[in-house]
Amino acid sequence: MSNILFALYHDFAANSAVHVHNFANQLAALGHSTAVAIPEDSDRGAGLGEQNYSGQRFDQVDGDWSHVFANGRPPNLVHAWTPREYVRLFCEKLAGLCDFSLFVHLEDNEELILEVNLGVPFHKLTASRSAEFPSNLSHPRHYRAFIASADGVTMIMDRLERFVPPELPKMVLWPGADREIFFPRPRPPQLLEQLGIRNGTVVLCYTGNVHSANSRDVRSLYLAAAILDREGTPARLIRTGRDFCSFLGPDEEWAHKVSIELGHVSYREIPALLSLADVLAQPGADNAFNEFRLPGKLPEFFAMGRPVIVPRTNVGRFVRHGEDAWVLDKVDGLGIVDAVLQLRENKALSERLAAGATAFGREHFDWQRNARALAAFYDKITAGPKDQTDVSAVTVS
Repeated sequence: MSNILFALYHDFAANSAVHVHNFANQLAALGHSTAVAIPEDSDRGAGLGEQNYSGQRFDQVDGDWSHVFANGRPPNLVHAWTPREYVRLFCEKLAGLCDFSLFVHLEDNEELILEVNLGVPFHKLTASRSAEFPSNLSHPRHYRAFIASADGVTMIMDRLERFVPPELPKMVLWPGADREIFFPRPRPPQLLEQLGIRNGTVVLCYTGNVHSANSRDVRSLYLAAAILDREGTPARLIRTGRDFCSFLGPDEEWAHKVSIELGHVSYREIPALLSLADVLAQPGADNAFNEFRLPGKLPEFFAMGRPVIVPRTNVGRFVRHGEDAWVLDKVDGLGIVDAVLQLRENKALSERLAAGATAFGREHFDWQRNARALAAFYDKITAGPKDQTDVSAVTVS
């Protein structure tokens, strides 16, 4: 069995921490010794539930392995959770302390995220020799070399293979949903009353942060709630998460008339909020941001027994329209309004979509099954020389 160290680009407040937390726990259940290292520990993940792994700050990992792994030995496998510069530099530090097999996980178009955050085209960023780049983003000149140095690569979406050298072994690795807290349930009437939501109100719900790359998409949910409410169908949008940019316009009153802003809430409070929704909509379209990602909330959406609306990108490429989810070319304000009204008028369709979403989630977003696939990938790569893994031959779960 292996000592496996996950290197996460942020503390446990990041959505990606849910993935790392669960894979670390599942691999521990398979007999491996696991640890998670983070750049800072303002949030150590207490809200995520039981942690069957040790947690360390990057600067605490100094070659004394007794406080990292129970057997006191160094990691023989390090999984870099995204090629962000924080993580790359930490892995560089680790390489000076011990030998290990390196795996890199991809979950976003890192080049687009750099462009959006810095406001500069990627080709200009790579050409700059004097600019300093934030360590919480990928370095435009170093991140590809870091990926190429890995023994294997995991990807949250198949299209990310364009950023991986063709000879590197790779697999598509999907997350899961915690079935102990995310499951179909009726609306809790006390919570509806607490939030001031009247009977007959259409409830939308978005549990996630807003940043420059997804702000336009999230704004669509506010627009949908506002349009429904204005046109005679009372509607409210429940929002959790943090806003890292201004995205509603100079006058936000129109949006806050139909939204219930809860800010950051404990992870274990999210299922009850999702259970209030009539539909669970993931806004967006097939573009250079969405095609490479798997929104962290989607596994939880599919577990809740509600109709799920998705764009024809990322997960929307794998579901059956009208069976597993309601798939639109573009999930924007008007698209959400039309879908909500159709589903309100067609109870049988709504019930079929709810059942289909639950079945799809159970098949594809299973932590145990996906962790076993990850462990098998580790074993295959570490047992022999590097060889090419055909990403098209690897199932998504």
